[in-house]
Amino acid sequence: MEPRARAGIELHDVVLRYAELERRGDRYQLLRLGSCDFDFNVLSELQAASPRYLDVVGEALRDVLSGLVADELNVALHPSHGMAAFASLQPEPIEADELRQRLLAEAVWITGQPAEALHLHAEPGWAQALEEERARWYQVLVLPRHVQQHLERVLRQAPCTRYRIRLSTAGAAAALQRLPGPEPGIPPEVGLAIGCYETHTEFTLCRRGHWYLSYYTRSAEDAAYFCMVLLHRLGLSAAMVEQVTLYGTQVPATLSEQLQPLFAVEPALLNPVVLTTLDPEALNPSEAVAYVPCIGVALT
Repeated sequence: MEPRARAGIELHDVVLRYAELERRGDRYQLLRLGSCDFDFNVLSELQAASPRYLDVVGEALRDVLSGLVADELNVALHPSHGMAAFASLQPEPIEADELRQRLLAEAVWITGQPAEALHLHAEPGWAQALEEERARWYQVLVLPRHVQQHLERVLRQAPCTRYRIRLSTAGAAAALQRLPGPEPGIPPEVGLAIGCYETHTEFTLCRRGHWYLSYYTRSAEDAAYFCMVLLHRLGLSAAMVEQVTLYGTQVPATLSEQLQPLFAVEPALLNPVVLTTLDPEALNPSEAVAYVPCIGVALT
């Protein structure tokens, strides 16, 4: 198989993070990795009715991705940037047009907004076996139409032919799935990734090596409580969790201590650099965890 380059960016707060990877066997070579800081909030610009600095973001994107090898750009947005939900649809598989119409109808019902005011992005997650058929769970991000248009304006500056808008939790799931589990060659029964940010906390569960479900709360506190609530809602026990990882820009120093009584495993930082050919010591793990979304979406 010929090496294929993939690129990912994350837009959040006042920062643009970016990564470009090229697969080399079961690992990835980092072709570029970095960040660009702004003196304004990127999310506020995307959400504004009349933004003033979108061209600045676009120009920065063009500059940091100059000489890009990848022909597709994966854009990681956090669930707090729009409306995020998981939806179960059956039977599986579903034609693309029908899938979009059914998910859009649900988004209209939940938001109370007309279909023409919304733009949705969906990607498949866990496939659930039922008695006579199979259902597929989809992670959905619904953006107001004007936010989508602002994003497109920025992304037109990128030196590539295609782009794909995804959730940050998809990146976390991709990174978590590739981490070695407690037993070589055997994925954890349940793996948990917790993303900590000033504005929100996001939770991603993988089960037996597959993305199971993601959830977020706008609270930046009580992560341990929300972990247990999520497991309870899914009918899972804390004893089934065999991997607990932390990432983000605001990982509390006390979070590992809070989680230790709940799980039989030690929480660890989700360092995506270990999935690459780069020396893991080249980047401080406390800094590397901020790159989970942009590296993760470039893995798949």
